[in-house]
Amino acid sequence: MRALPVLLYHSIGEAASSEVARFAITPKVFDGHMRHLVEEGYSSMTVTQLLPVLQGSAVLPERPVLVTFDDGFRDFLTNALPVMQRHGIASTLYATTGFMGEGGAPGSNHAGDEMLSWRELAEVAGQGVEVGGHTHSHAMLDTLPHAAARDEIARCRSLIEQHTGRAVASFAYPHGYSSAWVRRAVAEAGYTSACAVKNAMSHTGDDRFAIARLMLEASHTRGDFLRMLSGDGVPVASSRDRWTTRGWRIVRRGLAAGRRLRAGSLP
Repeated sequence: MRALPVLLYHSIGEAASSEVARFAITPKVFDGHMRHLVEEGYSSMTVTQLLPVLQGSAVLPERPVLVTFDDGFRDFLTNALPVMQRHGIASTLYATTGFMGEGGAPGSNHAGDEMLSWRELAEVAGQGVEVGGHTHSHAMLDTLPHAAARDEIARCRSLIEQHTGRAVASFAYPHGYSSAWVRRAVAEAGYTSACAVKNAMSHTGDDRFAIARLMLEASHTRGDFLRMLSGDGVPVASSRDRWTTRGWRIVRRGLAAGRRLRAGSLP
């Protein structure tokens, strides 16, 4: 079983909100990351290109790496994509469809940060980026009623395909949260893979509906980045939820039920 790093980025730029600041990587730092991948001979893949490896029908290249992005910040197009194109890096972008701007007008997330427009998302897909689903409203799927979760999963896929004219095969769970039921729902909706977070190395035996990723944050040093790539001191993903994950899910479900009750959406 071989381990490999699946990197998770969000915003590449100066964060417009305090909510995003923790996850905002400067363009200079990001360029250094991508330059290092090229200089060290890493082979970048999209998530769907990894799928045959997880299914046992293909082998990994010598130094594999995946570069993924969540949410669909507008700086993916203005700051991240030009860097990756310059260095020849493949990537997968998971878009939250309720954040997309209509036509060419920028969209907005819950904190007011600029997100891609539908026209820009189609442009990104046309330039070879794999575009996947990330729900419609960025909800924690494992806390929702089943019908609402199914709608979040299916609606974003339908909208992305409608606006980009391209099939959507991969999904990413908002906040990294899922459950066995949510993972089944994603498969039943027609996706062939899905990414979690876990802050662990993925591997050739990883669950294709819970692919482990390593999240890059503003506080991470270059040394942290290098350790993520090498796996030095980084755990390898388990195929089972940890007891702390299950316990936190119960707490979040209780909080979500309380919010729905206060909003009058429960009997």
